[in-house]
Amino acid sequence: MQGLELSREFYRRCAAPMMEKTMPDVFEHLAVGLVGEGSECFGFDDEHSRDHDWGPAFCFWCPDDKLEALRGRLEGVLNFLPETFEGVPSRMVPEKRIGRCGLFGIGEFYSKFTRYKRPPQSVEEWFAIPEHFLATCTNGEVFRDDCGEFSAYRQTLLDYYPEDVRLKKIAARCGTMAQSGQYNLLRTAKRGDAVAALQALSKFVEAALSLQFLLSKKYMPFYKWSFRACQELPTAQRVLAKLKILMDSYNAAGANDPKVLEVNIEAVCVECVAQLRQAGLSFADGDWLMSHAEYIQSRIGVDSMRNLPVLIG
Repeated sequence: MQGLELSREFYRRCAAPMMEKTMPDVFEHLAVGLVGEGSECFGFDDEHSRDHDWGPAFCFWCPDDKLEALRGRLEGVLNFLPETFEGVPSRMVPEKRIGRCGLFGIGEFYSKFTRYKRPPQSVEEWFAIPEHFLATCTNGEVFRDDCGEFSAYRQTLLDYYPEDVRLKKIAARCGTMAQSGQYNLLRTAKRGDAVAALQALSKFVEAALSLQFLLSKKYMPFYKWSFRACQELPTAQRVLAKLKILMDSYNAAGANDPKVLEVNIEAVCVECVAQLRQAGLSFADGDWLMSHAEYIQSRIGVDSMRNLPVLIG
């Protein structure tokens, strides 16, 4: 059983019956679930995840102005939970929560990731939030939300970026792919600078993955999960196949065969350009991604976004 399912059952079988019997009135002020940091919240946990910060756990979220009034009652529930569930130690004792489970104010929880106790309102506010933080605070599962405030904030984030913010980020990813892959990777490889070539390759791959999420209107998680999560995007499969060929060629020859790297970099870029055209985002000529970055950026309506340097995003 993976961590999210284990946690859902832990709440359903151990906490919910106790609460429904002794304090049913509390639910009108509450949301319950597991969202946030940890591979189990993305559904990516495996046997390697269980060496730390893994096990049955859940969150209570209530309006910030109700937090202190409800704390005593809800901590009482947590104190009565079993120490193990399905043979796995619980993470609900205070010393094991490490800010990932237990009781939170709704604004307190979201502001940890977005800086704001209410949903972002301007394009500038949206633009400033790191994408992997948005992925983190919209993952997991809400088991119950009678209050509705937590889920309303969550839905605003799940509805995705304002379009001008998305376009700016797409332009920046295209620009980064052009600079790091189509230009600098090949130059550093020809110089025999293996470290710089690997740095350029890393930036190219990360930008290519991020572009897939932006085109799918999904938030890309923390870098170590980005390739895993990208495999779940139906429209990303052709690009991922080309990226795998690129990585295999680099693993086989390193930076010692610039011509092979160039062919495989261009194969990825050609697929990405086809995606941009199919989505109606760019009709710039050729496969040089900087031209597409500039084309897309020119379509942004808000001056503060359109006038930023292309590579910022």
